[in-house]
Amino acid sequence: MNDLITKTIDKYYRKKDLSEYLSKCQKVFFLPEEVEDFIENNNISITEMNNGEIWPSSTIIFEYEKYVKGEFEVIYNSRLMISKIAPVFYLHHEFEVVNKDVNGINPTLDGFDTQPYNYIQADLELLIKNYFIEKEFTQLSFREMNEVVSELEFSKEITFFGSQVTVEHALFFDILDICPE
Repeated sequence: MNDLITKTIDKYYRKKDLSEYLSKCQKVFFLPEEVEDFIENNNISITEMNNGEIWPSSTIIFEYEKYVKGEFEVIYNSRLMISKIAPVFYLHHEFEVVNKDVNGINPTLDGFDTQPYNYIQADLELLIKNYFIEKEFTQLSFREMNEVVSELEFSKEITFFGSQVTVEHALFFDILDICPE
C-alpha cells in the first residue's frame, strides 16, 4: 500500500479526524474545461454521482454513443472516481455487447478494464490523466483499489458488503457512516 493511502487511512480511520473528514467530504469537483469541451465535441453524455453531496468521493460516468455496424452493437462507458479525502483517482472503461448467441444465457456480454476499448476512450483518458497529474493526484490501479486494509475497527452498527475493507471502500465510500443522507 502506498504512503499516501496509508497516511489517509491512519488519519481518518485510526486517529479519527472526523471533522476534517467531513470537511473534505463537502468539496465539489468540477470537470476541467478541456474535458468539458471534449465531451461536447464527441457527443458524450455524463452522469455525476455524489457530486455536490457530502460524500468522500465523486463518480462520473461517461456514456459514449452506441456503435452499430450491421448486427454488431456495442455501448462504451468510462467510470471516473475521484476521492475527496485523498488526492487519488481511479478510471476504468466498460463495454456492453448485444449477445446474438441463440444459446446465450444473458442478452448482453459486458466487461471493464483500465485499458480503453476505443480511441475516444483513450483520448478522454489522456485528458483526465494529464489534468490529475498536473493537480498532483495519484492514479490507483485495479489492484490497489482492491487491496485489503487490515486492522481497522468500527462500531458494531457499521456493516460492510463482505468481511474486509478495501482501499476502494476506505477512500471512496462513507464506511464511517457519518455523512448526512
